[in-house]
Amino acid sequence: MLGLLDTLEYLRRGGRIGGASAQLGAMLSIKPVITMRDGEVTPLGNARGSRNGRNLLKQLVDQHPIDFYRPFAPACSEGGMPTLRKYIEDSKDLWEGMADGLPIHSVGAAIGTHVGPGAIAVAYFQKRD
Repeated sequence: MLGLLDTLEYLRRGGRIGGASAQLGAMLSIKPVITMRDGEVTPLGNARGSRNGRNLLKQLVDQHPIDFYRPFAPACSEGGMPTLRKYIEDSKDLWEGMADGLPIHSVGAAIGTHVGPGAIAVAYFQKRD
């Protein structure tokens, strides 16, 4: 699972980052990209602005291609649908011609509480050689 958060505020509220980091991140419009493997949330990088965040997410998915023979799910938290649709549109080449018919999901309340509104994610199994 890879995710792009719209704000650092909910990481601050959850105690994952300090108040000064969240405030500085907000001033610089930092969009963190995270992954979750084996129940552990790990930061993968930060981007300045939504466009750069979507580009970073695209690069990471491109480096670890999706296995379309196994379950996959683009998803978003409340308010993230426009960002997710823009991400899918900008990264059509990743979706092997399926961009117009992708099943889009909403993240649950537990995850949404921690990532905040406007977050997007791509959950998938990586294609093996």
